[in-house]
Amino acid sequence: MDEIFKKLVKYKMSPDSLYVLYCMKNNIVPSTIVNSSLAITRLKSDDWLTEDLQLTNKSVIFVEEINSYFRKSKKKTSKDIMGDDFDVCIKTYNEIFPAKKLGSGKYARTNIKTLEAGFRWFFENYNYDWKVIYEATKKYIEEYKLKNYEYMRTSQYFIRKQSSDKSFESDLATYCDIIQDGSPNEEDIFKEKIV
Repeated sequence: MDEIFKKLVKYKMSPDSLYVLYCMKNNIVPSTIVNSSLAITRLKSDDWLTEDLQLTNKSVIFVEEINSYFRKSKKKTSKDIMGDDFDVCIKTYNEIFPAKKLGSGKYARTNIKTLEAGFRWFFENYNYDWKVIYEATKKYIEEYKLKNYEYMRTSQYFIRKQSSDKSFESDLATYCDIIQDGSPNEEDIFKEKIV
C-alpha cells in the first residue's frame, strides 16, 4: 500500500483521481461519494485524459502498474505443469524400472512424491511429452538390462541428478533427444551391410 501512495504523490494524483481513472478505464460509473467532475478536470489538466475524455497512454500504463500491485502470482500446480493425469503418468514411468535393488544398494524405483518434484523440474526445463519419456526410459532400461543393471540410475536420478557444481544433469533429457532425433541404436552402428 505504501508503494501505491508514493506513486500517487510522485505523479501528483489524488486517490479520487486514480479511482475515476480506474472507473473510466473499466467502463464503471464512479460512486457519488467522489466528486467526479473535479477529478476529471484535474486529470485533463495533468494530461491523464484527453479533451474528449479518453485515457492517454501514460494513464493506461499507470492504471496497469497500480493494478499489478493487487495481482497474486499464482504458483503453478503439478497438474498445470505436467498435465491432468500426471500422477498416473509418474506411476507408469516408475513401473518401467525393475522392482529390485541395484548394485548401489538403492532400489531402482523411487517414491512417487520424490518423482513428482523431479518431474516438475524436468517439465519446467524441457519440452517432451509423456510418450517420448516412456520410450526414452524403456531404451535406457533395455541398455542396462544387458549389463545386469550395473551402474544404472534410480528412477529419481534418471530424471535429474545434482552435479558437484550444484547444477542438474538429466539422463532422461539425453535419452529423449535420442528418441526424438531418431538416432541409431548402438548395435546398428556396428552392423555391416552385406550384399
